[in-house]
Amino acid sequence: MNSVKQVEYSLADLRYRLQNHPLYQNLKDIRDVEIFMKNHVYAVWDFMSLLKGLQMCLTSVKVPWLPTENSKLARFINEIVVAEESDVNEEGEPQSHFQMYIDAMRQIGAGTDQIERLIKLIRQGHGVSDGLDNISINSKVAAFVRHTFSIINSQQPHLIASAFTFGREDVIPDMFIEILDQSDWENTKYNKLRYYLKRHIELDGDDHGPLSLMMIEELCGNDNQKWTEVQKVAQESLQHRINLWDAINQKLEERKRTTELV
Repeated sequence: MNSVKQVEYSLADLRYRLQNHPLYQNLKDIRDVEIFMKNHVYAVWDFMSLLKGLQMCLTSVKVPWLPTENSKLARFINEIVVAEESDVNEEGEPQSHFQMYIDAMRQIGAGTDQIERLIKLIRQGHGVSDGLDNISINSKVAAFVRHTFSIINSQQPHLIASAFTFGREDVIPDMFIEILDQSDWENTKYNKLRYYLKRHIELDGDDHGPLSLMMIEELCGNDNQKWTEVQKVAQESLQHRINLWDAINQKLEERKRTTELV
């Protein structure tokens, strides 16, 4: 068994728990999507920091410029950065996927005040951890973000690549589209979210997965210690994703109980 297969084998149980999480059964209508987005937006935001962390490690972003050691990886990361940081929105205007998500939240009625407060605090010079301490956020959601930045702050490319490659798997888009088909079949009320999901599916096609695994292989090579560390970070990242799903699912179940009492 090669090293990538060994890592994937070690993740089988965590992936099963994630893919069969009760969260998916509790996403029933557009108000459930609203609750999901208010909590999931932090993962959309910190994904960009994972990506930019890889860009800093694998490309030349300093002056004077120096040639990179692996142009194939540099191209891969730069292509994803272009798509995630400056894609074209449903109106044909350049926009990051994070901002598309924020706009979709506003259209759907999900409050954005807390994530925007976090961004403002960081712009003002606060650290991520301090910013999280000064907003209203579920503890498991905050722990998810803190874990992401602990990996980024390691400045170890193979660790960041592990969280990026193995820690961000979900099957939410298809489920969201089913709900949108039921709630807005004419695509007039929630077109921003539908467009975001469409782009998400298009960009996460057949290329990114294999290239991400290639990135891990190139960064680890025959270094057994690095492969061990990649496996550990992958397991931790998936567990934090499960914890994030647990937190959101708890909010969905609370809404369900409240609705049943009315």
